[in-house]
Amino acid sequence: MKLSKLAFVFFAMIMVFPAIASAKELTVGVVNLNDVFERYDKRLELEESFKELKAQEEELLMEKQDDLMALREEMQLLERGSEARKELGIEMEKKALYIQLEEDVARKNLMDKEREFYEELYGDISTAIEEMGRQEGFDIILKKETINPKSSDLMELRLKIGMGTILYFSDSLDITDMVVEYLNG
Repeated sequence: MKLSKLAFVFFAMIMVFPAIASAKELTVGVVNLNDVFERYDKRLELEESFKELKAQEEELLMEKQDDLMALREEMQLLERGSEARKELGIEMEKKALYIQLEEDVARKNLMDKEREFYEELYGDISTAIEEMGRQEGFDIILKKETINPKSSDLMELRLKIGMGTILYFSDSLDITDMVVEYLNG
């Protein structure tokens, strides 16, 4: 019985060995995505565009807050208990609620816009890596992320450590600069 198992293992190795010996060498690349995001020129453009959009929203909301403050000052000039003061108070409450609603909508719209920017960036980067990988003849390109343990809170640090994909690689496999040049070129 032992002899037949040994013969089977020997036969299997003989059958598999030519396939192993003739397998082509894999071409592997490693990309630090954090670095690519930081150095991608389009990210700076999108972030500047986002800052401008945010500043416009804040300016509009500040104007409305100023209008509300003007109403509050006007109300202070009216006699306490007067009908005009009560009506102005009701108008102020309505405006304050409307402003709060506009702030909430603006905040949500800004969050959506920021998410769209990062989705666009990630789409560009992943497409570029795919195209470059094909053009340069890579068989596989792996993601490397830099983890800064001092800048994170505990939960974020645990998440980043758990998602870390590569713990070590030779510098000769790092194609991050090539990807950045491809994206910005």
